[in-house]
Amino acid sequence: MQKLKTIVVVAGVIEKEGKYLLAQRLDNASQGGLWEFPGGKVEVGELPEHALERELMEELAITTKTQQWLADSVFDYGDKIIELKGYLTRWCEGDIVLNTHQAMVWVSLNEFKRYPLCPADYPILTALEQSALTK
Repeated sequence: MQKLKTIVVVAGVIEKEGKYLLAQRLDNASQGGLWEFPGGKVEVGELPEHALERELMEELAITTKTQQWLADSVFDYGDKIIELKGYLTRWCEGDIVLNTHQAMVWVSLNEFKRYPLCPADYPILTALEQSALTK
């Protein structure tokens, strides 16, 4: 039996005025059409926090600062295993440009149910909801 490749990925939970940024994956991409907390792959030797800041600049053209870790999620997509690390992330500057997504939306916690997320993102959402309850 072939061992699936594990890919370490980071996701930024970006908050603005009580709403959170979701980005929709391109239809022709893996998990096409689903929504996600934006981010991307961690390169060999790269710290997850630095990877997230680099990926958000590449994908959305914004400068960010990685803040508090929220949760890790491991999901088997059948052809690969994704180890997703979710962080609260502060947007520092820049206007969003969708370089690798087809749409974006700002949603409140009670609006997330309207957007089908990539499976690996659900534990990050759960951690965000639990974090919001303790504030």
